[in-house]
Amino acid sequence: MERLKKKARRNPYPSHHERERCCNPWNGSCEETDIALYIFYEGEKLPICQRCWQKIAAKDFEWSGKIGL
Repeated sequence: MERLKKKARRNPYPSHHERERCCNPWNGSCEETDIALYIFYEGEKLPICQRCWQKIAAKDFEWSGKIGL
């Protein structure tokens, strides 16, 4: 029996010793702490740094989904 495994993501929420880091789902290697905004991706709130957001915003993505207000 093989279970489906979720992609391993590092914890974006810092302990009291470290700062929050970028969790860009399209760039898993980003370690920036200059957080510009948060996105909801696959039900998770992810911090995105300024550099990654500039790259994401320049692409031709179609954003969809409900905004939870």
